[in-house]
Order: sequence, then structure tokens, then C-alpha cells
Amino acid sequence: MTLPKALTLPLFMLLAASSLNTKAMGAAWVLLVVVGFWAAWRTRQTNTTDTAPWIKTWLIACAIAMVLKTVPTLYWADPWAERQGEIRLLLGALAVWGLSRWRALDSQSVHRIAHALTVSSALGLAWVVSYGRGEVCTHPIPWAVSMAMVSGWLLAMGQRSDAPAPQRRLWLLGGLLALLAVLASQSRGAFGIVAWWAAALLHQAWQHRHHALAQRRLMVHALWVTTALAAALWALSHTPVLQRPAQSLRDAVHEITRSQQSAAAGANSSVGSRLYMWQRSPEAVAQSPWLGHGRDGRKQTLATWAAQAQSDEISRLGHLHNEYLNQLVDHGLWGLASQLSYILGLLWMVKQLVQARQKTAAQIIGCITFMHTVSSMANVNFAHNYYTTALSLLVMLALWLAGRTPRDPR
Repeated sequence: MTLPKALTLPLFMLLAASSLNTKAMGAAWVLLVVVGFWAAWRTRQTNTTDTAPWIKTWLIACAIAMVLKTVPTLYWADPWAERQGEIRLLLGALAVWGLSRWRALDSQSVHRIAHALTVSSALGLAWVVSYGRGEVCTHPIPWAVSMAMVSGWLLAMGQRSDAPAPQRRLWLLGGLLALLAVLASQSRGAFGIVAWWAAALLHQAWQHRHHALAQRRLMVHALWVTTALAAALWALSHTPVLQRPAQSLRDAVHEITRSQQSAAAGANSSVGSRLYMWQRSPEAVAQSPWLGHGRDGRKQTLATWAAQAQSDEISRLGHLHNEYLNQLVDHGLWGLASQLSYILGLLWMVKQLVQARQKTAAQIIGCITFMHTVSSMANVNFAHNYYTTALSLLVMLALWLAGRTPRDPR
């Protein structure tokens, strides 16, 4: 049973525009949450014993994370506006629980969602190449990480065997366009998506190593892919798509080298300021390991470090550019435990989905887990509403996809 057009069409349009407009991303999330709560109310008399275990896991993880952040937030009287990420993720988890009870996300609807994300990827790449990283709809780092998660979403869909080959190729192309958008954004913290693609494709090749016919097809396919990739790389090397990330990596190496000579001397560069703050963080954490220093205390600490290093770069920053250290300085072990609750919940869902042979959803959640964990080492993504909205939305879609669907045939 397909989803009603009243939901499918606006969701498609909003997802397609989500890389260009924060309100489109937010509206897509609101639409799913509202429908999810409506579905939960409509099915309130339904037996809930058949609720998928991974949906229960995500709901529990989000609830624990919210509680763990509530305690230090109340203690320091920090503004609740900064807790929008935790609230969004909890509401999203509740909504997908309702959606899964209401009806399954059928293959036709899944395909339309993948088409919408493909359009979004193409639009996002065109925009960032044309106007640069400073003109994307939000901060370029959380935007790039969100695009990386979309790339992983489409890669998983492109590796399904139950969809027509032309559609799978289209989704793979969409995932590749999202990857190129990440590179063109020069957001180094999101470059890990390249490693994810390499690992996913190698894993697929390894799975087919014992099939003679598959081996021949794989060799021919690999030859074509290698030739096409070499030609594409040569062509892209003359465009901002590859020129920008290459220059960004060279700049990072130069800034790291300068910081090694003197942490304070390098603190006025992008990478150098991060390294300086990370080196100073342990002393701040040791002063209050359990409850941290609160938001105001963190900002005062950063102002002190900026003055000591005479760094304009640090003085304009509001956080430590590392989610884990920022959580420790803000709210101590309570804050770190809150952030780790999401990661542990995501990892446990991957395990549950693999055991249930829900391979597409497992791969999507695996990519989201990898990108969230790795990118959090170089930025405080939870400080940006766009990121947590995208994170919640993409997890919701993956879990709804696996809610009651048959096992993947691949």
C-alpha cells in the first residue's frame, strides 16, 4: 500500500530542496514528525508487541541522551534553545515509532525518496560549485556532513538488487554527486565519506568473489568503472570540485606544520586554532570533570585562551570544534555520556538490522554512525540545527524503510 499523495508529493519536493534551503529540510522533518504523531494516535489501540527492535533501541537511546543532557542543563541554567538537537532527535524517534505502526514504507515510496535525495544531491553540488562553501544554506561543515549522510543513503539504495538497474545506477550517481558536493565544500571533517564509499564497494566485490559469472561481470564492470573514473578524475581535476579539496588539504598540512613549531603561533589558523584548543582542553576538563563549566564558563574559557594565544581565530569561535571535548567542558561526563548514547544506540541498531538481514537499512545507519562519529572529532555539529534535523530525518527514513519490509534480497 503506497503512501497517500498528500504526504508523498510535499515530502518529495521538500527533500529535493533540502540541500538549498534550511526551511525545506526543517519542513520535511516537521511533516514526518506530525504524521508520525498522528499515526501513533490513530493506532493507539494496536498491539505494539510487533514494533521493530531497532526502533525501540533508537527511542531508548534518544530518551537516555535527553535525560543525561537535562541534568547539567538545569544545573547550569543553560538556555534550552541549545538543546534543540536532542529534542529533535527524541521527537523523531517517537514519530518513526508511530509511522512504523501505521503502515510500511513500500518500495515505490522508498524509490521516490531516493529520487528526491538524488535531485537534492545534484542541486547541492551545482550550488556549492557555483557559489562556494560560504554561500551554502547553513554553516558549510554541518551541511557537508549532512550531504555525506545523504551520499551514504543513496549508495546503500544503489546496491539493492530488488530495484531496476537503471534506478540503481541513478541512485549511485546521486550518491556520487553528493560526495563531490562534500569535496567541493572543502569541509575536511566530512571527507571520511570517501573512505566509506571505498569500503562499501570493496565489501560488495568481496561478497561476489566466489561466483564465477559474477567474477567475469565484476572484472568487466571494474574495467569500465576504472576507465570512467580515471577520465572523470582527469576532467574534475580542472574544476573546483577537486581543486578546492586538494588546496584545502594542502592548507591543513601547512597549518599543522606551523602549529607543531609553536601551538600558540599557529593558533590564528583554522587547523591551528583547533589544535591549540584541544591541547588546552584537558586542564579545563580536569577542573570540573562531572558537570563541566556550563555554556557561559566554556565561553569565558575560550576568551582566556584567545587572549593568551593572541588569537583572533579562537576569539570568534563559540565552541571547541570537537563535539566530545565540547561536551566535557560544557557538561562534564554527563554531557559526554549523552553524546555517546546516540553512537551506542546507532551501533546497536546496525547489529540488530544485520541480524534481521535488513542490509540496506543497516548500511544506511552504518554510514550515518561513521560520519557522525568521525565528523564530531573536528566540529560541534550539534550546535547547528540543520545538522541535527538532517540526522533525525535520515535515521527516521532508514528505520521506516526497515520497519516491516521483507528482508533484503541481496
